[in-house]
Amino acid sequence: MKVCLIQVPPASEFDRHWARFPVLGLAYLAAAVRAAGHEVILLDGKLDMLSADEICDRAVASGADIVGLTCMTVEFPMVVRIASRIRGRSAVPIVVGGAHVNAVKQQALEECPAIDFACVGEGEYALNELIAAIGGEGAPEEITGLCWRRDGEIVVNPTRPYPKDYDLLPFPAWDMFKVSTQIPVLTHRGCPYRCTFCGHNSGFKTRFRSVENVVAELRYAVDTFKPEVIRFEDETFGLDLKRTKDIIAGIIEHKLHRKVTFSAQTRVDRVDAEFMKLLREANFETLELGVESGNPDVLKSIKKGITLDQVDRAVKLAKAENLSVWCKFILGHPNETRATIRDTIRYIARLNPQRLSVSIMTPFPGTPIHEMAVRGEGGYRLLSTDWKDFDKYSTGALELDGLPLWRLKMYQILCYLMLYLRNGRLRELIGLVREHRVMAFSMLGGAFKALGERLFSRRPRPLPITEVAAE
Repeated sequence: MKVCLIQVPPASEFDRHWARFPVLGLAYLAAAVRAAGHEVILLDGKLDMLSADEICDRAVASGADIVGLTCMTVEFPMVVRIASRIRGRSAVPIVVGGAHVNAVKQQALEECPAIDFACVGEGEYALNELIAAIGGEGAPEEITGLCWRRDGEIVVNPTRPYPKDYDLLPFPAWDMFKVSTQIPVLTHRGCPYRCTFCGHNSGFKTRFRSVENVVAELRYAVDTFKPEVIRFEDETFGLDLKRTKDIIAGIIEHKLHRKVTFSAQTRVDRVDAEFMKLLREANFETLELGVESGNPDVLKSIKKGITLDQVDRAVKLAKAENLSVWCKFILGHPNETRATIRDTIRYIARLNPQRLSVSIMTPFPGTPIHEMAVRGEGGYRLLSTDWKDFDKYSTGALELDGLPLWRLKMYQILCYLMLYLRNGRLRELIGLVREHRVMAFSMLGGAFKALGERLFSRRPRPLPITEVAAE
């Protein structure tokens, strides 16, 4: 059969920045569908810079037997737009999947009548089973992890179990993408930690690929596509430290570190001095660390499971090996105050990472934060129920008592300013703003827009989420 897979266009200037790199989930799906003997038409709205209209035109013209779209939460409105336009011109079955669908499940079908099916969970096998069912082999009710329409009603099938052997999956189909300088690699799925802001899209149970399988993919990717950087997409690279060290040893054994640089993200409590030395030896350039807050009480409240002493130690060990440290923080945790945010600002400046990301808390569906917000806990107030506003950098869907959105956005900017100014990095800051001036002005404009809406809007003060939910 002919299968059209779609990555929607960027949802914001920040999304456009990250759109320079290929999407791992869609590459796995494309590889799995192709391996099952089907023809794949790939429409990448990000890498190929296709508009919604261009995607719709090409999808309809392709004569596909099924159209599949994937999305994060902020991208769902674009999925609705594209699916609805395709449905207006064709009766082709439309299926949607991805992190947002994993969280909202049948709600995706409720919000978009044009969508026929939603794949909840991992899609490599589910999508092929659905393609077979559409072709007359099998039936939708037999496919676990599927939400679908039957006689005007939405049917929710049983949860799909995880595959037993991830080594059986074909490598991502990067030959179908416009691969630039960076290729993502995933060595395991799932995260056992319980951070309140995370939706755990891949589940809590960790499932590992074999070391041999990972190294084989690395060799294939480096030799075939010759990227400049390979980024490990594991939520915690080093979750199983011995296994991760074996992967690094494989990189060194096959001399891949002489052909490409690597980057990864991990937790500050999963590293040691030997690990950092191995990263440096294997030509890892950047190490991303999720810190989230500079206040110890906030870290406890969000169940991060780390201490600031562990953060200090991890950053010190990384810097000692000349790794570029990229620290990530969130403003707007439950019951956050100006005082706890000032702690974070001071801590960022003292930590002095080479790179910094500061986002505004977003109540993504499926997260404990979302549930707290719905119940009116944590001092939260909902500003929007439109998924396009669920962007943790450029828009904003949530604020707190005493911390309106405009103030959170001002603090967000201040985090960056204090990092660079207090550490004598003014020239670096100027260069950063020049390089990313569109995002910089978007961030500043978002802060003033939020302030203007607070000062001049005729709308009443936003209702607590509990009252919005009741309405």
